[in-house]
Amino acid sequence: MHNRTPDGVIAPQQQRSRDTLARLLKATTEALETHGLDGATIPRIAAAAGVAPASIYRRFRDRNALVRAALVDALETGATARQTMLRLEAFPDRTLEGVVRGLVAITARQYRAQPGLMRALTRFIETDTDDEFRSRALALVAGNFQGITDLLLAFRDEIAAPDPRRAIMFALLTMATVIEVRALETVSMWHELMPVSDQELEAEVTRTVLAYLRLPAR
Repeated sequence: MHNRTPDGVIAPQQQRSRDTLARLLKATTEALETHGLDGATIPRIAAAAGVAPASIYRRFRDRNALVRAALVDALETGATARQTMLRLEAFPDRTLEGVVRGLVAITARQYRAQPGLMRALTRFIETDTDDEFRSRALALVAGNFQGITDLLLAFRDEIAAPDPRRAIMFALLTMATVIEVRALETVSMWHELMPVSDQELEAEVTRTVLAYLRLPAR
């Protein structure tokens, strides 16, 4: 007998089933990247995973349950990978400026690598009615910001604000917002008024973050 989660997902008990699930999750994220949220259909995902559509419905209550599982899996995989990256030893230049420059480059690279998936994730979080999924997804994203904040607190003596943690978090959210709009939106004032290359944008964002962190509070 299979164990089914509250979201209607059947937890695989055998290796063959786990392998099939892994293919389904991979096919779903690839479909979201290539075809967007609306284009990630069950027949398309099933064909890419090499299974019949009926096989998906035996594991997931509906398409939304599959998308939730795929997005959470992608976020968890990314969080695990970032645990290695978010160490001071991982940066060649271990100064505040060097680490901020590296973080900006990593963030921009992540958005450029999978813009379709990032758009789908943002839209799904905004529109999905499953509060448990939304809380879990946002917690995973927030954990990334908290990890980066902890990393930058190694330079707390160079941060002029009275509350370094708050200042770092504000700077990181500003950084991510700028990069997200530039990478995911095809029409925006960033494209209209700031037609710069990716490298130029990263340099400007780095300067902005550093200037803010070093700005004395009034």
